[in-house]
Amino acid sequence: MTSQNFLSVLECGAKPDGVTLSTKALQKAIDSIADLGGGTVLAPPGRYLTGMLRLRSKITFHLEAGAVLLASPNPEDSRPWAPSKASGDYWKHEEEGAWHLLYAEDCEDLTLSGPGILDGQGEYHYDAPPEGQLGWPLAKAKDGQRPGALVQISRCRRVRLQDIRLQNVANWTLHLYDSDHLQVRDIHINNPDHAPNADGIDITGCHYVTINGCHIDTCDDAICLKTFDHSRTCENVTVSNCVLKTSCVALKLGCVESVQDMRNVTFSNCTVTGSSRGVGLYSVHGGVLENISITNIVCDTKAPLMFTRPIHLDLRKSTRSPNRPGGIRNVLISGMVATTNGRCLFTGDQDNFIENLILRDIQLIYPTVDDPARTAETYGGSQFSPQSPWARTTRAALVFDKVRECSLEGIQIQWPQPGEKIDPVWTPPAKIANGDHHLFQPADWALPEDTIFRAVAVKNSERLAFKTDHLTEYKV
Repeated sequence: MTSQNFLSVLECGAKPDGVTLSTKALQKAIDSIADLGGGTVLAPPGRYLTGMLRLRSKITFHLEAGAVLLASPNPEDSRPWAPSKASGDYWKHEEEGAWHLLYAEDCEDLTLSGPGILDGQGEYHYDAPPEGQLGWPLAKAKDGQRPGALVQISRCRRVRLQDIRLQNVANWTLHLYDSDHLQVRDIHINNPDHAPNADGIDITGCHYVTINGCHIDTCDDAICLKTFDHSRTCENVTVSNCVLKTSCVALKLGCVESVQDMRNVTFSNCTVTGSSRGVGLYSVHGGVLENISITNIVCDTKAPLMFTRPIHLDLRKSTRSPNRPGGIRNVLISGMVATTNGRCLFTGDQDNFIENLILRDIQLIYPTVDDPARTAETYGGSQFSPQSPWARTTRAALVFDKVRECSLEGIQIQWPQPGEKIDPVWTPPAKIANGDHHLFQPADWALPEDTIFRAVAVKNSERLAFKTDHLTEYKV
């Protein structure tokens, strides 16, 4: 490749008017540079309407400031380029389409850079919720189809995404699948608060990933590691210096996508706002989550959802892989400041313990305290420790059930003070449960008079080293 391999999409006939379909012209520019051995494809300022584009090895696709790629809402405009099921795009929405705005498969040395914009035009694919409805709509497509992730990177090596802006999706935003040596730096993701399944960055079965300096504003999980039945393990992932806003989980491993193991993961120096859960680690389908370091996180749980959790570790017996017990072990959470109305939950199951857990220098600030005892046994969704009814309803800031080898040190809890003015964001007129639209009124989460809310509650656990002498309980 030489520096002379440079091509503007305008030279291939792309029309920057936002109306003319430019799929063939844009793909021609990508293919022309790739066929020369690599180089730069440039999109000058303008709005380019396009179906799905396939990226190629050894190219830099650069969108200048003012350049916008608009995803065509018509599935037929992407049909000729659609990947196969074997590509790993189909995760659980097999009834839906598998097209993307940008797609790379088996590529090497690929760069996608900005500061231009990738716009999914998601409003064409789902109905917005009624005005005033809390939460996001259930994931139902208007026409029975909707796209997959806006950008899909599958089985690639040495990929860099930098400075680009991604927005307005109808599904996941950026999906990294079974790929190695990935760098995601200084990208911006901005999605509507009601977009269904609008995860920010999903990392499935990838090795050697660094995510740094990203700004994500979305309604579903912000950054999430996953493993599928057909994916590899997920290993050696670093997330740092990110600013995240989400109604769901900001920094997450697993849940239903936890079949293979995930290990050697660091989350550090991140700020989280508006979340229902700041940090969530979930082993549900047999995968082992191990060697996890979570440090220097500032978060709040201001989402209008019931049963918020600044930290949630949840280990369950697998139903998908009954011969693999799964696990969560060797986890450090240190240097965290959480403003919250909820609790930190650490729950194993009947046969498995969370093991080797260190919690150090964690500050929990309570403007108000929600009562889990009234309704949590019945409501809360599939990501709310269904195997431990006791943990779901226990009135305590930190709740441990089936934990072995745990160290707790430097924990500070600031309870609400009498007469202290409460920010109205902590006293909304209504809330909903995660996973459904069941509506709750203030009486459903208000603590009754003379109620004791403890600092720490423990059940069915072994070999705990807790330094909690200075902690106090809260009495209404």
